[in-house]
Amino acid sequence: MNTGSVVQALREGVGETLPEPEVRTRTVGVAKPLEIEELWVDISREALLSAVGALMQLAPVHLSVISGRDADEEMELLYHLAVGYGTEGGEVLLTLRLTLPKDDLWAPSLCELIPGAETTEREKREFLGVEFAGLSDNRNLFLPDDMTAHPWRQDDEQTAGLIRRTVKWEERDGDA
Repeated sequence: MNTGSVVQALREGVGETLPEPEVRTRTVGVAKPLEIEELWVDISREALLSAVGALMQLAPVHLSVISGRDADEEMELLYHLAVGYGTEGGEVLLTLRLTLPKDDLWAPSLCELIPGAETTEREKREFLGVEFAGLSDNRNLFLPDDMTAHPWRQDDEQTAGLIRRTVKWEERDGDA
């Protein structure tokens, strides 16, 4: 398994609308450092299911987590995947970046393709306010059932005074 075969599968699944992938190289390990490549690809919500389906036709796909980031007027979801997970040929690390406008904050659920996506989708729903079309269980996992605030949102007025957005080492003189 290599980055080229993953990009080819994405192009076959999504078509030529797929933006040019970014290949990032990093070193992992201490005793025996190893250089690995990671793919980063911007994806639209309309192409997300086709892209993941095409990857699953290529090799086993493992969804590690969906991370989220409040980016002012948009919300960014990062789908961290391992394509070729557990195979002899090795795996390719892939991050699909889905950017959503805050005034239309929804994404298709991956649960039909990857049932294990439910937990991470429910977490993003509850902490960021992203709705997932097709998610069958919308109960909160971590927050009280009656809580309507989304604590990871920087524009949520209910939690603005309760959440510290920096850690100690990020603080500057006089900042709190």
